[in-house]
Amino acid sequence: MGYSGWIIVAKGDDTLSKEPAVTAHGRGVLAEYVRGDWREMWLDGRWGTRPSPSATELATATGAPAMTVFVMDEDCAVAYGAAPSGQCWEAVFSEEAAEAYEAIPAGYERRAAVTAALDWAAEAKLLCCEPGPVETALRDGWYSDLLRCFGLPEGVEIHRAE
Repeated sequence: MGYSGWIIVAKGDDTLSKEPAVTAHGRGVLAEYVRGDWREMWLDGRWGTRPSPSATELATATGAPAMTVFVMDEDCAVAYGAAPSGQCWEAVFSEEAAEAYEAIPAGYERRAAVTAALDWAAEAKLLCCEPGPVETALRDGWYSDLLRCFGLPEGVEIHRAE
């Protein structure tokens, strides 16, 4: 059984984990990775009544596009992206597995998700690639494949003294 829970990908420094848009959800950060001037945070995946972290709140707080990713047992994931311009989008990773989890959002269309993800990357001033690799990342890949499509470097884990 793999990780289930939320992953946040947002522009920020070491204070991002203390941002109210993260802490308001009552989750501790289990792991944090630096990806250039972006952060990837794996939140405590304990189930309960806590609301999901909001990509819109993160984009507003950081002034930059942000993404939240709900991971289901590391088999599939649904990402929610938002930008300060108000653009929002959602995408599904490992679509076949997501179908088995009944996790495909109503009305989801991969082609629209690809276009919206590319628009989000452009607003984030990330590398914008051709649609093909983005479509492959959604259909058969993982959110980290999408981040690579947009030129974000591999994450380097931060180890903090407790």
